[in-house]
Amino acid sequence: MTKLKKALGLRDLVLLNVATIIGLSSLTQAAQFGWSSLVLWILAAVFFLIPSSFMVIDLNARVPGIGGFYLWVKSAFGEWHGFLAAWCYWLSAIVWFPTVLFTIALSALYIFGDQWLHLKDSFWFASILSLSLLWFTVLLNVYGLKFGKWIQNIGALSLWLLFALLAIASLYQLLTNGSSHEVAPDKFIPDFTDFGLLPFFAAITFSFGGLELSSVMSTEMKDAKKIMTKAVVLSALLVLALYTIGTFSLLVAIPEGQVGIIDGIAQNFYLLTEQLGWSFLGPLGALLVALGTLGLFAAWMNGNARLPFAIGIDNYLPPILGKVHPKFGTPYIALLVQGVLVSILLLIAVSGTKIQEAYSLLYDMSVLLYFIPFLYMFCAFIWHNVKKTGGSSVLPLFSKNKYAVWVFGIMALSVILLSIVLAVIPSNVVGDKGSFYFKISIVTTLLIGIGLVLFKLKKIYR
Repeated sequence: MTKLKKALGLRDLVLLNVATIIGLSSLTQAAQFGWSSLVLWILAAVFFLIPSSFMVIDLNARVPGIGGFYLWVKSAFGEWHGFLAAWCYWLSAIVWFPTVLFTIALSALYIFGDQWLHLKDSFWFASILSLSLLWFTVLLNVYGLKFGKWIQNIGALSLWLLFALLAIASLYQLLTNGSSHEVAPDKFIPDFTDFGLLPFFAAITFSFGGLELSSVMSTEMKDAKKIMTKAVVLSALLVLALYTIGTFSLLVAIPEGQVGIIDGIAQNFYLLTEQLGWSFLGPLGALLVALGTLGLFAAWMNGNARLPFAIGIDNYLPPILGKVHPKFGTPYIALLVQGVLVSILLLIAVSGTKIQEAYSLLYDMSVLLYFIPFLYMFCAFIWHNVKKTGGSSVLPLFSKNKYAVWVFGIMALSVILLSIVLAVIPSNVVGDKGSFYFKISIVTTLLIGIGLVLFKLKKIYR
C-alpha cells in the first residue's frame, strides 16, 4: 500500500492555508474597483468563502483519504466525473503557476530600487529567475514536506509581516497625506455596468479558493479529523482580514487607475517610500512580497502534485505518477512532471508577447478551469448530505437542518457560475479582444480534450 509521511500539524496547516489562499496579485486586481472592492470582498466571502469552508470541513470528514475532493466527486458521481474534476483542477494550477512566478520576478526588482525596473519586460530576466525559483521549489519538495513545508511557513509568516507593515504605513499615510483614492459614500458602490472591470470580480472570488487543497494532503496530517475544522476556521478569518488590509493600503497609496495587476503590492511599497520618506520600506516590502508569493507557489506546487499522484494510483493516468520516493516518501515523479510542464508553459507564455497580456490570459484561463471542479465539489457536497453517504459530518448544522446544505450549496454555485462567465470576458488590460477569446476558448477546450483522451486510454495503464 502506498503511504505518505505524516508531517503536518495544526500550525503547519493554518500556515499552509494562508500561504495557499493569499494571492497578492489578487489584491491588485480587486483594487481596480476602487473602494467598492471592499464591498465585493464581503460579497465573495459570504457567497463563496463561508460555503467553501463548510463544504471542505464536511466532506473531508465524510470522505477522507488521498486525493481529497477527487474522492468526494468520484464517490458521488463516478470515475469519469472524479477524473474530470481533478484534471481541470490540476490544469488550472499548471496554467496559473507562471503568473505567480511572474509576480515574484517582477516584485523582486523593487528590492533594488528603480535602477532595475527596466527589466520588467525582459524575456530573459523573467525566464531565468522564474525557472530557477520553480526548480528550487520542486527539488526541495522532492526531499519531503519536512523541508518543503518551511517555504510555505516562511511564506505565510512573510505575508503576515507584509500586511502588518502595509497597515502601519498606509494608516500613517492616510493620517498625514490623505488617500490617493477619493473617499466618498458613492465610491463604495460597485459599478456593475462597467464591463471592463467586471471580469476582476471573478478574480476576487478566485482569491478565496485554496481551502480545498489541504484536503488533498489529509493523509499527511497528524490527526486530520481533529485539526481540520480548527485550521479551516482560523484560516478563513485570517484570509478575510488580510485581504481587507491589503486592499485598503493599495487604495490609500496608489492613485486611481495606476495599480499594476502583476507587481502592484511591491509598487505600493515603492510609492509609500517616496511619500513617507522611509527608505527601508521599499526594499523590505518587496522582499516580503517575493517571499510571501514564493510560499504561495510552493504550497500549490506541492499540494497540486498530489492529484496526478492520486489519479496515478487509481490507474487513470500512467501509474508511474503514483510512485513514492523510496527514501523521502514523496510523490517525486508527479512533482518532476509538473515542473517540466510549468517550465514549457512559462517559456511559451513569455515568448512573443507582453508579460502583462500573457499574465491576463493565463490568469483568466486558470480561473475558468479552476471553477469547473468547484461545480462538482458543491454538487457532491449536496449529494453526500442528502443521500447521507460516506462517514458522519462533524458539523451539526447539516445533520440537524436538511435545508442548510441547499442554501449554502446554491449560494456558492451561483457565484461560481457568474465567475465562469466573467472569466471569459477580457478585462480592460487586454488589447486584442478577438485574440483573447480565440486563445482562451481553443486552449481550454484542447486541455480538457487531452484529459478525455487520457481517460479513454485508461485500460492501457491497468
